Amino acid sequence: MWVCVHALSGLSLGALAPLGMALTVVGALALHLLLDLVPHWDYTRDRRRLVWAAADVAVAAAAVAALVVLLNLPARAVAAAAVSALPDLDVFDALLQRPRRHRLFPSHWRAFPHGEARPLTGVPVQAVVAFASVAAVLVRSL
Repeated sequence: MWVCVHALSGLSLGALAPLGMALTVVGALALHLLLDLVPHWDYTRDRRRLVWAAADVAVAAAAVAALVVLLNLPARAVAAAAVSALPDLDVFDALLQRPRRHRLFPSHWRAFPHGEARPLTGVPVQAVVAFASVAAVLVRSL
């Protein structure tokens, strides 16, 4: 999944789940792992991967910041957004075409059943997750 999808779904978890900070962090990591199982398209093998990555991270940061400020979301929402997105730093070397190193996060391991799809189906799946996450926060906050 893209960074923005992980960030927005984590934000939703942190904003909506009445959990303490420790459980929110654990939940955000579990959410990242679960979303990586869903068939989706990753841009890490695309020739424009650096452009995709820059846009992805910019959208994630801007969307999370805007929602936090506009809706006055709690600190645990910010923490969950960051924690859910941070495991994708594990695949940063794929953007630079460096030799593949050992992945630290379980859903990035070669043996993990990472969901893969072509762009035509994988991008809409991610859009649905992102929009549903934002919609849930908006409905609850307004």
